[in-house]
Amino acid sequence: MYRDDISNAILNQTGQVAYLVWGQEIETVGNMTQLHKVEFEQWQKDDLIYVAETLEDAANHYGIDATKLQETIAAYNESIKDEVDEDFNKGGKLRPISEGKFYIQKVVPSTHHTMGGLKINEHAEVIDTNGNVIKGLFAAGEVTGGIHGTNRLGGNAITDIIVFGRIAGTNVSK
Repeated sequence: MYRDDISNAILNQTGQVAYLVWGQEIETVGNMTQLHKVEFEQWQKDDLIYVAETLEDAANHYGIDATKLQETIAAYNESIKDEVDEDFNKGGKLRPISEGKFYIQKVVPSTHHTMGGLKINEHAEVIDTNGNVIKGLFAAGEVTGGIHGTNRLGGNAITDIIVFGRIAGTNVSK
């Protein structure tokens, strides 16, 4: 699934929220609560993440139908026995969600990169609506448009930030 598909599916849900759920066996391997200890503690304070002893407790905390959550997790665990995730096409090492503690995190779509903005030329100079250079105004990165089209691959924005940032910086210093 692509991020647009996931975002649209979440936005079509009641409350426009989804939940990430993982068990202790995934936490043991990923160690996310320790690698991101400060963030994890803040998310707990903000009630964006909850640690539960059972899936039922995890569901009840956020007002989710516990039976549906348990059925969904059971179906997922069954589907990955052959190391294939046909529902979400996840790759990599697929791990079951079967051992407590259970971690449940509230998630919503968010903007992580804008795809439109100021028009620039090859010198990173900003172009006005008449196609003229705005003298002394330079731009790079997310404030510019036309580099990636309507979407981008993760990490691709780094190149235009570095390239056009350097071009803009060089031209500003002249």
